[in-house]
Amino acid sequence: MIKSICVIDDDEIYQMIIKRLITKAKAFDETSYFMSATEALQNFDENISNLPSAILLDINMPIMDGWQFLKKLENTFPSLYDHTKVYIVTSSIAYSDKDKIEEFPKVSDFLSKPLSVEKLEEIGNSMA
Repeated sequence: MIKSICVIDDDEIYQMIIKRLITKAKAFDETSYFMSATEALQNFDENISNLPSAILLDINMPIMDGWQFLKKLENTFPSLYDHTKVYIVTSSIAYSDKDKIEEFPKVSDFLSKPLSVEKLEEIGNSMA
C-alpha cells in the first residue's frame, strides 16, 4: 500500500517547515501540498482514487476554511474516512475550534502546530 500525505495550509513558512519534517520522518511514499482548500478540491476532482492516505488540514484559511472544506469533502466522498485519515493541524487556541471538532467525529485528531517528526512517523505507521 502506498502511503500518501497531503498538506492543505495557506502559510508559506509552515509549508516549508512541514515539507522538511515530512522528509525527515520518511513515513510517506508520496506527498502533495496545497495553499488553499479550493485548490485541493480541484485536485481531488471527485475521484476517490485521488485522495491521499492522510490529510493535514489547517482550519484558518481565506475563501474556504478547513471546516467548509471538510463538509464539502464529506459530501463529495461519503466513504472518505474509509480511505483517508484527516488531521486538523492548527495554531488556533480558540475553544470554539476545539468544540467544532465534535461536528466531525471521524476526524482522526486535532493537532497543534508545529508537528514533530515523531508525530508524522506515528501518523505514517498508523497506516500500515
